Amino acid sequence: MAIGTREGELVSLKPARQAPSRVGLRRLLGRDWATAWLFLAPCLLVLVGLIAYPFVSAILLSFQAKLVGTPGVWVGFQNYQELFTGRDLSGQFWQSVRVTVLFTLAADVLKFVLGMAMALLLNEQFRGRTILRALFFLPWAIPSLIVGLTWKWMYDGSAVGLLNMLALRLGLTHDLIQWLGNYDLALWAVVIAVVWASTPFWAMMFLAGLQAISGELYEAAQIDGADVFGRFRHITLPGLANIIIITALLSTIWTATSINFVYVLTNGGPAGATMTFPMLAYQVGVAGAQRLGMGAAISLVFLPFFLVLIYILTRRMLAGERET
Repeated sequence: MAIGTREGELVSLKPARQAPSRVGLRRLLGRDWATAWLFLAPCLLVLVGLIAYPFVSAILLSFQAKLVGTPGVWVGFQNYQELFTGRDLSGQFWQSVRVTVLFTLAADVLKFVLGMAMALLLNEQFRGRTILRALFFLPWAIPSLIVGLTWKWMYDGSAVGLLNMLALRLGLTHDLIQWLGNYDLALWAVVIAVVWASTPFWAMMFLAGLQAISGELYEAAQIDGADVFGRFRHITLPGLANIIIITALLSTIWTATSINFVYVLTNGGPAGATMTFPMLAYQVGVAGAQRLGMGAAISLVFLPFFLVLIYILTRRMLAGERET
Protein backbone atom coordinates (compact mmCIF):
# COMPACT_ATOMS: atom_id res chain seq x y z
CA MET A 1 0.00 0.00 0.00
CA ALA A 2 1.31 3.49 -0.85
CA ILE A 3 0.14 7.12 -0.65
CA GLY A 4 1.19 10.16 -2.62
CA THR A 5 3.09 13.12 -1.22
CA ARG A 6 3.03 16.71 -2.30
CA GLU A 7 5.94 16.04 -4.60
CA GLY A 8 4.08 13.15 -6.16
CA GLU A 9 6.32 10.54 -4.58
CA LEU A 10 5.03 7.27 -3.28
CA VAL A 11 5.68 6.42 0.36
CA SER A 12 5.14 2.84 1.56
CA LEU A 13 3.24 2.30 4.80
CA LYS A 14 4.74 -1.17 5.30
CA PRO A 15 7.32 -1.31 8.14
CA ALA A 16 10.87 -1.96 7.16
CA ARG A 17 11.87 -5.56 7.66
CA GLN A 18 14.70 -6.29 10.03
CA ALA A 19 17.56 -8.46 8.97
CA PRO A 20 16.67 -12.16 9.38
CA SER A 21 19.78 -12.80 11.41
CA ARG A 22 18.90 -10.14 13.99
CA VAL A 23 15.34 -11.39 14.31
CA GLY A 24 16.48 -14.95 14.82
CA LEU A 25 19.12 -13.92 17.36
CA ARG A 26 16.66 -11.84 19.34
CA ARG A 27 14.09 -14.62 19.27
CA LEU A 28 16.70 -17.10 20.49
CA LEU A 29 18.35 -15.01 23.21
CA GLY A 30 15.51 -12.69 24.17
CA ARG A 31 14.84 -9.02 23.66
CA ASP A 32 17.25 -7.75 26.34
CA TRP A 33 19.89 -10.44 25.94
CA ALA A 34 22.79 -7.98 25.78
CA THR A 35 21.85 -6.33 29.08
CA ALA A 36 21.16 -9.70 30.67
CA TRP A 37 24.57 -11.06 29.74
CA LEU A 38 26.19 -7.88 31.02
CA PHE A 39 24.73 -8.53 34.48
CA LEU A 40 25.43 -12.27 34.32
CA ALA A 41 29.06 -11.88 33.29
CA PRO A 42 30.50 -11.36 36.83
CA CYS A 43 28.60 -14.38 38.14
CA LEU A 44 29.76 -16.52 35.21
CA LEU A 45 33.36 -15.45 35.77
CA VAL A 46 33.14 -16.50 39.41
CA LEU A 47 31.51 -19.83 38.52
CA VAL A 48 34.06 -20.62 35.83
CA GLY A 49 37.09 -19.38 37.74
CA LEU A 50 36.29 -20.72 41.21
CA ILE A 51 34.15 -23.79 40.49
CA ALA A 52 34.26 -25.09 36.92
CA TYR A 53 38.00 -24.70 36.28
CA PRO A 54 39.14 -26.26 39.61
CA PHE A 55 36.60 -29.06 39.20
CA VAL A 56 37.78 -29.98 35.70
CA SER A 57 41.41 -29.64 36.82
CA ALA A 58 40.76 -32.04 39.71
CA ILE A 59 39.24 -34.61 37.34
CA LEU A 60 42.26 -34.40 35.03
CA LEU A 61 44.61 -34.51 38.02
CA SER A 62 43.04 -37.74 39.27
CA PHE A 63 44.29 -39.48 36.11
CA GLN A 64 47.89 -38.38 36.70
CA ALA A 65 50.75 -39.45 38.93
CA LYS A 66 51.79 -36.10 40.30
CA LEU A 67 53.75 -35.07 43.36
CA VAL A 68 53.91 -31.55 44.72
CA GLY A 69 56.43 -29.53 42.71
CA THR A 70 56.84 -32.08 39.91
CA PRO A 71 55.15 -32.37 36.50
CA GLY A 72 52.31 -34.84 36.25
CA VAL A 73 52.45 -38.07 34.26
CA TRP A 74 49.25 -39.42 32.69
CA VAL A 75 48.48 -42.86 34.16
CA GLY A 76 44.80 -43.27 33.29
CA PHE A 77 42.79 -45.24 35.85
CA GLN A 78 45.86 -46.44 37.75
CA ASN A 79 45.14 -44.20 40.74
CA TYR A 80 41.61 -45.57 41.05
CA GLN A 81 42.81 -49.14 40.61
CA GLU A 82 45.41 -48.70 43.32
CA LEU A 83 42.81 -47.09 45.54
CA PHE A 84 40.34 -49.97 45.21
CA THR A 85 42.61 -53.00 45.06
CA GLY A 86 46.17 -51.79 45.67
CA ARG A 87 48.36 -53.04 48.47
CA ASP A 88 49.30 -49.67 49.97
CA LEU A 89 46.14 -47.56 50.09
CA SER A 90 43.16 -49.84 49.57
CA GLY A 91 42.99 -50.86 53.23
CA GLN A 92 43.05 -47.24 54.43
CA PHE A 93 40.55 -46.22 51.79
CA TRP A 94 37.93 -48.84 52.62
CA GLN A 95 38.43 -48.12 56.31
CA SER A 96 37.77 -44.44 55.60
CA VAL A 97 34.61 -45.38 53.69
CA ARG A 98 33.29 -47.35 56.68
CA VAL A 99 34.16 -44.53 59.06
CA THR A 100 32.51 -41.94 56.80
CA VAL A 101 29.29 -43.93 56.49
CA LEU A 102 29.07 -44.55 60.25
CA PHE A 103 30.03 -40.96 61.06
CA THR A 104 27.49 -39.46 58.66
CA LEU A 105 24.65 -41.83 59.56
CA ALA A 106 25.09 -41.41 63.32
CA ALA A 107 25.35 -37.63 63.05
CA ASP A 108 22.28 -37.31 60.82
CA VAL A 109 20.12 -39.53 63.01
CA LEU A 110 21.03 -37.59 66.15
CA LYS A 111 20.55 -34.25 64.39
CA PHE A 112 17.13 -35.35 63.16
CA VAL A 113 15.93 -36.45 66.61
CA LEU A 114 17.31 -33.42 68.47
CA GLY A 115 16.35 -30.97 65.73
CA MET A 116 12.77 -32.24 65.70
CA ALA A 117 12.55 -32.04 69.49
CA MET A 118 13.89 -28.49 69.48
CA ALA A 119 11.51 -27.42 66.71
CA LEU A 120 8.47 -28.91 68.48
CA LEU A 121 9.44 -27.15 71.69
CA LEU A 122 10.10 -23.77 70.05
CA ASN A 123 6.83 -23.99 68.12
CA GLU A 124 4.83 -23.88 71.36
CA GLN A 125 3.67 -20.66 72.99
CA PHE A 126 5.42 -19.94 76.31
CA ARG A 127 7.18 -17.08 78.05
CA GLY A 128 10.82 -16.65 77.10
CA ARG A 129 10.47 -18.48 73.80
CA THR A 130 12.41 -15.78 71.89
CA ILE A 131 15.38 -15.99 74.26
CA LEU A 132 15.35 -19.78 74.10
CA ARG A 133 15.31 -19.67 70.31
CA ALA A 134 18.37 -17.43 70.32
CA LEU A 135 20.21 -19.80 72.67
CA PHE A 136 19.29 -22.87 70.63
CA PHE A 137 20.36 -21.27 67.35
CA LEU A 138 23.60 -19.82 68.74
CA PRO A 139 25.84 -22.82 67.87
CA TRP A 140 24.94 -22.43 64.19
CA ALA A 141 26.31 -18.86 64.22
CA ILE A 142 29.69 -19.71 65.79
CA PRO A 143 32.53 -20.43 63.30
CA SER A 144 33.31 -24.14 63.06
CA LEU A 145 36.99 -23.56 63.89
CA ILE A 146 36.07 -21.93 67.21
CA VAL A 147 33.61 -24.73 67.96
CA GLY A 148 36.23 -27.36 67.17
CA LEU A 149 38.88 -25.75 69.38
CA THR A 150 36.36 -25.42 72.22
CA TRP A 151 35.42 -29.07 72.03
CA LYS A 152 39.09 -30.02 71.84
CA TRP A 153 39.64 -28.27 75.16
CA MET A 154 36.60 -30.00 76.62
CA TYR A 155 37.88 -33.39 75.42
CA ASP A 156 41.45 -32.78 76.59
CA GLY A 157 42.83 -35.95 78.14
CA SER A 158 44.55 -34.13 81.02
CA ALA A 159 43.04 -32.86 84.25
CA VAL A 160 42.44 -29.42 82.71
CA GLY A 161 39.99 -30.80 80.16
CA LEU A 162 36.44 -29.81 81.10
CA LEU A 163 34.93 -33.30 80.91
CA ASN A 164 37.76 -34.91 82.87
CA MET A 165 37.66 -32.09 85.41
CA LEU A 166 33.94 -32.61 85.99
CA ALA A 167 34.27 -36.40 86.11
CA LEU A 168 37.03 -36.20 88.72
CA ARG A 169 35.28 -33.65 90.92
CA LEU A 170 31.98 -35.51 90.80
CA GLY A 171 33.73 -38.77 91.63
CA LEU A 172 32.53 -40.50 88.47
CA THR A 173 36.03 -41.81 87.78
CA HIS A 174 39.50 -41.72 89.24
CA ASP A 175 41.28 -42.12 85.90
CA LEU A 176 41.75 -39.60 83.15
CA ILE A 177 39.67 -40.48 80.10
CA GLN A 178 41.32 -40.02 76.72
CA TRP A 179 38.25 -38.95 74.80
CA LEU A 180 40.13 -38.26 71.56
CA GLY A 181 42.92 -40.80 72.09
CA ASN A 182 40.76 -43.86 72.70
CA TYR A 183 39.98 -45.84 69.55
CA ASP A 184 36.46 -46.69 70.72
CA LEU A 185 35.56 -43.17 71.90
CA ALA A 186 37.20 -40.83 69.38
CA LEU A 187 34.66 -41.12 66.58
CA TRP A 188 31.70 -40.65 68.91
CA ALA A 189 33.39 -37.63 70.47
CA VAL A 190 33.65 -36.04 67.03
CA VAL A 191 30.03 -36.97 66.26
CA ILE A 192 28.83 -35.19 69.41
CA ALA A 193 30.72 -32.03 68.47
CA VAL A 194 29.28 -32.09 64.95
CA VAL A 195 25.76 -32.69 66.26
CA TRP A 196 26.05 -29.80 68.72
CA ALA A 197 27.14 -27.41 65.99
CA SER A 198 24.75 -28.57 63.23
CA THR A 199 21.50 -29.43 65.01
CA PRO A 200 20.25 -25.79 65.02
CA PHE A 201 20.10 -25.91 61.22
CA TRP A 202 17.73 -28.89 61.39
CA ALA A 203 15.70 -27.15 64.09
CA MET A 204 15.35 -23.98 61.99
CA MET A 205 14.22 -25.95 58.95
CA PHE A 206 11.71 -28.00 60.94
CA LEU A 207 10.42 -24.93 62.80
CA ALA A 208 9.77 -23.13 59.52
CA GLY A 209 7.86 -26.17 58.28
CA LEU A 210 5.82 -26.47 61.48
CA GLN A 211 4.72 -22.85 61.26
CA ALA A 212 3.45 -23.50 57.74
CA ILE A 213 1.13 -26.30 58.90
CA SER A 214 -2.38 -25.05 59.59
CA GLY A 215 -3.45 -25.22 63.22
CA GLU A 216 -6.93 -26.23 62.10
CA LEU A 217 -5.61 -29.64 61.16
CA TYR A 218 -4.44 -30.27 64.72
CA GLU A 219 -7.75 -29.00 66.12
CA ALA A 220 -9.72 -31.30 63.84
CA ALA A 221 -7.52 -34.27 64.73
CA GLN A 222 -7.91 -33.53 68.44
CA ILE A 223 -11.69 -33.39 68.08
CA ASP A 224 -11.56 -36.76 66.31
CA GLY A 225 -9.77 -38.19 69.35
CA ALA A 226 -6.17 -38.30 68.07
CA ASP A 227 -3.58 -38.16 70.84
CA VAL A 228 -0.23 -36.34 70.70
CA PHE A 229 1.58 -39.17 68.97
CA GLY A 230 -1.27 -39.64 66.52
CA ARG A 231 -1.21 -35.96 65.55
CA PHE A 232 2.56 -36.11 65.19
CA ARG A 233 2.38 -39.21 63.02
CA HIS A 234 -0.51 -38.23 60.76
CA ILE A 235 -0.11 -34.45 60.53
CA THR A 236 3.37 -33.29 61.54
CA LEU A 237 5.47 -35.89 59.76
CA PRO A 238 3.50 -35.78 56.47
CA GLY A 239 3.54 -31.98 56.59
CA LEU A 240 7.33 -31.96 57.08
CA ALA A 241 8.12 -34.77 54.64
CA ASN A 242 9.55 -32.54 51.94
CA ILE A 243 11.57 -30.47 54.42
CA ILE A 244 12.90 -33.61 56.11
CA ILE A 245 14.15 -35.00 52.81
CA ILE A 246 15.77 -31.71 51.75
CA THR A 247 17.42 -31.18 55.13
CA ALA A 248 18.65 -34.77 55.31
CA LEU A 249 20.18 -34.58 51.84
CA LEU A 250 21.90 -31.27 52.55
CA SER A 251 23.19 -32.49 55.90
CA THR A 252 24.43 -35.76 54.41
CA ILE A 253 26.45 -33.93 51.76
CA TRP A 254 27.86 -31.41 54.22
CA THR A 255 28.69 -33.95 56.93
CA ALA A 256 30.28 -36.54 54.64
CA THR A 257 32.46 -34.01 52.82
CA SER A 258 33.42 -31.83 55.80
CA ILE A 259 36.91 -31.95 57.22
CA ASN A 260 36.79 -29.20 59.85
CA PHE A 261 35.95 -31.07 63.04
CA VAL A 262 37.94 -34.20 62.22
CA TYR A 263 40.98 -32.11 61.35
CA VAL A 264 40.81 -29.94 64.48
CA LEU A 265 39.90 -32.67 66.98
CA THR A 266 41.73 -35.84 65.91
CA ASN A 267 43.44 -35.30 62.55
CA GLY A 268 42.07 -38.70 61.56
CA GLY A 269 43.45 -40.62 64.54
CA PRO A 270 43.84 -42.60 66.63
CA ALA A 271 44.88 -45.40 64.26
CA GLY A 272 42.42 -44.24 61.61
CA ALA A 273 39.40 -44.38 63.92
CA THR A 274 38.16 -40.99 62.63
CA MET A 275 39.78 -41.04 59.19
CA THR A 276 36.95 -40.02 56.88
CA PHE A 277 37.57 -40.00 53.14
CA PRO A 278 37.99 -36.18 52.90
CA MET A 279 40.58 -36.40 55.68
CA LEU A 280 42.33 -39.26 53.87
CA ALA A 281 42.40 -37.21 50.67
CA TYR A 282 44.01 -34.35 52.57
CA GLN A 283 46.55 -36.62 54.22
CA VAL A 284 47.55 -38.34 50.98
CA GLY A 285 47.39 -35.33 48.70
CA VAL A 286 48.70 -32.51 50.86
CA ALA A 287 49.89 -33.25 54.38
CA GLY A 288 51.56 -36.61 54.02
CA ALA A 289 52.82 -38.19 50.80
CA GLN A 290 51.79 -35.11 48.80
CA ARG A 291 50.46 -37.28 45.98
CA LEU A 292 48.15 -34.77 44.41
CA GLY A 293 46.82 -37.16 41.78
CA MET A 294 45.87 -39.80 44.34
CA GLY A 295 44.37 -37.19 46.63
CA ALA A 296 42.19 -35.94 43.78
CA ALA A 297 41.12 -39.51 42.99
CA ILE A 298 40.06 -40.10 46.60
CA SER A 299 38.02 -36.91 46.57
CA LEU A 300 36.24 -37.80 43.31
CA VAL A 301 35.40 -41.42 44.07
CA PHE A 302 32.06 -40.48 45.62
CA LEU A 303 31.23 -37.87 42.99
CA PRO A 304 28.53 -40.04 41.29
CA PHE A 305 26.85 -40.66 44.66
CA PHE A 306 26.79 -36.97 45.53
CA LEU A 307 25.56 -36.08 42.05
CA VAL A 308 22.58 -38.37 42.61
CA LEU A 309 21.90 -36.68 45.95
CA ILE A 310 22.17 -33.24 44.36
CA TYR A 311 19.81 -34.30 41.57
CA ILE A 312 17.22 -35.57 44.06
CA LEU A 313 17.65 -32.45 46.17
CA THR A 314 17.19 -30.17 43.17
CA ARG A 315 14.08 -32.04 42.04
CA ARG A 316 12.59 -31.75 45.52
CA MET A 317 13.31 -28.04 45.80
CA LEU A 318 11.97 -27.29 42.33
CA ALA A 319 8.88 -29.38 43.04
CA GLY A 320 8.25 -27.24 46.10
CA GLU A 321 8.52 -24.09 44.02
CA ARG A 322 6.10 -25.43 41.42
CA GLU A 323 3.55 -26.26 44.13
CA THR A 324 3.68 -22.71 45.45
